[in-house]
Amino acid sequence: MKCRCLFLFLAVWIVAGCEISQPDDPASKSPSIEGLKLSDLQDDSHPAGADSLMSFRVLAYTVIPDAVDTLKEIIDSLSREEVRAANRGAFSENGFAIGIGSFEDGPQIAQKLARMGAVRTGQARLMFPAGKPEAVSRTVLRGTETIRYFTPASGTAVITPAQGFLGWVFSAKPDLRFRGMAQVKLFPATWQPGGEPIRLVMGKAAVDYQPIRAGQVLVRVEEGGIILLGPARSAPDEMTLDKGLFFLPGRRPKVQFFIIICDSVGD
Repeated sequence: MKCRCLFLFLAVWIVAGCEISQPDDPASKSPSIEGLKLSDLQDDSHPAGADSLMSFRVLAYTVIPDAVDTLKEIIDSLSREEVRAANRGAFSENGFAIGIGSFEDGPQIAQKLARMGAVRTGQARLMFPAGKPEAVSRTVLRGTETIRYFTPASGTAVITPAQGFLGWVFSAKPDLRFRGMAQVKLFPATWQPGGEPIRLVMGKAAVDYQPIRAGQVLVRVEEGGIILLGPARSAPDEMTLDKGLFFLPGRRPKVQFFIIICDSVGD
């Protein structure tokens, strides 16, 4: 029931201002949910016999760089009671921020994002077996970057990844202690594309993610709950881990952040 209700909420959320429509876009007119039928809200993408699969959606948004402080305030207003970082100091020093919201928090979060001018740039539905890692985001690496980040042991570390991707990766599994709850692990990682079929034949994971442990965090979220992941500071001048993960360069730079919605824990 929560999952069905969440589709209705997102329809209102997205149309109501979290995505800027073009002038000739029908969505730019006053939104209305009148005339919707139950069949319009049903999720027909859930295959038969897939009850054991975890189901999440990942929404990507951008804001202007000047809005980073406002975004951090929104994230800080959410709960961090269910957040366990591998090292809280390292997570904070690397410029990461995360908060957990319930289904009931959704409308308030949507209103705040609309007021700050957040624009939805993408949405992905992910259905996967418990424990299987999936990429939340990806930034292209040319193989020439030197990325700095903070570690508890040495203070500063440097990596020079090969050509490939840098992004956030997550995996999830049901929390067997609480029905309708999921344990979600998030971590930044680098990886190289190609060779997936061969790796699968060899009995390995399709993608060889290389985790950066200093940014790893474990959270617990309920079905219908929301994880808001974004930067905790403005973009540093040098190439740092948070700059590579959240900041989009260009003539008009943007700041990227993510909302991860737990639709089903598959239990």
